[in-house]
This record gives sequence, C-alpha cells and structure tokens, in this order.
Amino acid sequence: MKILITFALLLFSIDSISADRWKEHQKAGETFMNFHFFENGRGMTVSPNMSKFMWMIEKTQRKNKNSDPVTKFLERRYGFIANNNKLLGVFEVPWKGMDIGVLGCTGCHSGKAAGIIIPGLGNKSIDPYKIGKDLLRVQRFWGVGVKNEDYKYVHSKAVNFAKVISDPALSNLVRGVVSDSTIKTFFYKDQGLDYPKDMGRAQVKIPHLWGVANKREAGIFNDGSLSGEGYGWIFGAELFASDSGDHLRAVLPKIKWLTDDVLGKLLPPKYPFQINEQMAKRGERLFNQSCAKCHGDHQRDLQGFPIYNAPKIIDKEKVGTDTEKLRAISEEFVGLVRTSSLNDLLKFNEDKIQKGYFAPKLWGIWSRFPYLHNGSVPTIYHVMVPPEKRPVIFSMKDAGEKYRFNETLNGLTLFDKNEYIKNLKRAKNGDRDIYYVKREGLSNAGHYFSKYFDKFDDQDRLDIVEFLKTLN
Repeated sequence: MKILITFALLLFSIDSISADRWKEHQKAGETFMNFHFFENGRGMTVSPNMSKFMWMIEKTQRKNKNSDPVTKFLERRYGFIANNNKLLGVFEVPWKGMDIGVLGCTGCHSGKAAGIIIPGLGNKSIDPYKIGKDLLRVQRFWGVGVKNEDYKYVHSKAVNFAKVISDPALSNLVRGVVSDSTIKTFFYKDQGLDYPKDMGRAQVKIPHLWGVANKREAGIFNDGSLSGEGYGWIFGAELFASDSGDHLRAVLPKIKWLTDDVLGKLLPPKYPFQINEQMAKRGERLFNQSCAKCHGDHQRDLQGFPIYNAPKIIDKEKVGTDTEKLRAISEEFVGLVRTSSLNDLLKFNEDKIQKGYFAPKLWGIWSRFPYLHNGSVPTIYHVMVPPEKRPVIFSMKDAGEKYRFNETLNGLTLFDKNEYIKNLKRAKNGDRDIYYVKREGLSNAGHYFSKYFDKFDDQDRLDIVEFLKTLN
C-alpha cells in the first residue's frame, strides 16, 4: 500500500512540475512579446512623433470598426506580424514630451508557422530593406526646422538606421532574411570611418530563440565565431540601430535577464497537426543512423521537456553551404571590434572564425522553415535531396500562414508548373517576395551527405520528416 501511495505522490509531483514548467513558458512568451530596449532616447526607433501621426491616419481612414487599414497595410508591405489588430514588436513610447515609435525584439523574433504565432520564432515575412527605404523617404523631410535637441538626437539615429538597412549594396535581397553586415557598420562609425560598400551582405534567416541561453556556450548565431561568454553580441541588431555603445552598457543587465530568465524558459512549439506514429518510429531509426551524427541526440527531462544542449560546428568544406555569412567575419572586422569602444564586452571564438556552421539542435524544427542558415531550402524533405533537385524559386509571401504550410513535406508550398515560369521571370527581375537561389548569398548548395542520403528512397525521407515533427 505504501508503495502505491508513494508512486501516486510521485506522479502528482511530476504533473505539478510539468504544469509549472508550462506556465513559465507561457509567462516568458508574454513577457518577450511586450519587451523592447528603448532607454533614455536610445533604441531601435523611428523619428519622434511619426507613430502618433500613423495612429491619426488610422482613426480618420478607418471604415470598418473591426479592421485597422494602417495595421493591415504595414503587415502586408513590411512583413510584420499582427495579433488582435496590433503589430507585434511595435511600440509607442512617451519620452520627454514626444511619442517615440520603437521596434522591439518580437518584430523580428516572433513569427508565424502554419498560421500560429510563436514567440521566439524568426519572422519569415519581414523585409528590412523595404522598411528602411520607406522610412528614409519620409524621415528625410520629417520635422524639418525642429530645433529641440532631444528630438534631433533621436531623429539622427532613426535616419541612420533607415539608411543602413536600405543601402542597396548591403541590404537583404528577399523578405524573410536579414543582412548581418548591418551590424558591422556600427564598428566603422564607432571609429569615425565610413563603412565600405563592398563588404558583402551576410544574409541569414532570423534565428529562433528557444534554447539560445544554452546555445551561446558554443557561440552566438550561425557559426559560433562570436563568443557567447558575455551577452553583448546578442544585442547586435539593436547596437547599430541605436548607434550607441553606451546603450549596450546601460541595458546589459536586461540583456542577461532576457536571455537567461525569459528566453531560457521558452519551449519549442508543438506540431499542430496529426503525426503518423509508425512513420515517425521508422524515421527516428533512420535519423539516429544518419542525421544524429552531426545534430546529436535530443534528450528530455523527467517531465518530457526538451533538454537544450549546445550544438557543434561542421566544417564549411564538409557541409558545403553558402559561405557568404562566414566571409563577413573578416580580419578587418575582427580588428575593428578589438579596437572598438566595446572591446571589453565583445569577444571572438578565435578557433571558429570562418570555420563552418552549426549543426543546430532540432527542437521545434517543423516551424523553422525555410531551412539552412540562409533559408534557401523550403521544406525538410528537400534538405535530403541533391541540391540540383531542390526548388530554385519559392514564394515567401504569407510564409507563416496556414494555407502556405505543406504538411507532407513540412515547409512551404511550392509553385506548380503553370506558376513556375512566370514567377521565375519575376524572381530574375528582383521580386522581393520570391526566394531565388541564384542571388548573392542565397545559394541552396550543400548539406547533402551522400554517404547517408543516397541510400534514402522517397518513403525514408518522408519517415524522417514525420519523426522531426515530434521534436517539441
């Protein structure tokens, strides 16, 4: 009898801990959704009072009380995610008698997959170039003649932010990816230099953030060359937008708290549709015989929640994917950081510079399409076929919506034969809604390991896809 009671108490305790862990995840998601780094006039902002003007347009142009034409326009044009008629990650903050439009973390780091809003998922639709281009047009004439020094302080940073992300020599070439080289511009400005126009784009898809607290043990972002011993590199995008090293120092405790106590509690999203259990079991066996060699195992705690472990780097010669991102960590850039005003906070992993890319842990991988570091492969299935058989173009329009989700292949729906020819022409002409793998930095080469993948037939690939849906 005592054994039964003890066992019952143990089950109750596990259930209670599981419930608490889920509540922590939900609270962390809510906190992250409402977080930004604006501080004392510094942050990722637009010019003062522009946000107030936008809301005024909303009120005068609204025709249907249940719709917001301004929000819908911004969502469609720039790729922001809207929830309950509110743009995620876009805030209006009062400061010194002005209304400051502020972009928070979730503008880029909360996205949709299969129509579900997921805190910490990279935004698949965001287009920084288009945002910057339109902002720059307006901000060049905004507030002409204003002499208020606080206004001019915020305005100058906002204009520089828009100028950098809309620089055609530097910016992203398709929505859903961002240019990491924008971060590099801070270090030139920090030392009074103009950044060169030929330093490349270093385009990457926006990374997911669950598990980032543990991932940073191996390094920050896709290649690990940026040391995660401190927390400074996590602030990268905000750094060049704010244009202030002092801002990083001022909010460093918040960055640490956000990384460890908020993002550290996020769980990967559960696959929202039915999973074929028999296929998944076969897929698990195949995965462990092949893919696990690089990606490792995926362990769970006693309550069944993921245990986050740091990934390992795969040499660039072995993985064979586009190396534009790696080339961005040049000797010149390393030298600029080492002599910058933030050289005590921003360090490198010397042994990982230009070495290769992470084989990331695959928790929540079903939601992280398109795949590879630059988002060049639209489905999990196509990651396991030779590069020459992967789609050359695919649409990024409404990439996170349910109608764009391919359940069988897990990823984005593709153009049919009738759509392909006309959309290939649009892609070659620079259409920003269409991913085209022939563009600079967007190659879909690599990540084909013939030792294993040559042995897979179509059913094997589908079985592995099914197994990967269970990693949540």
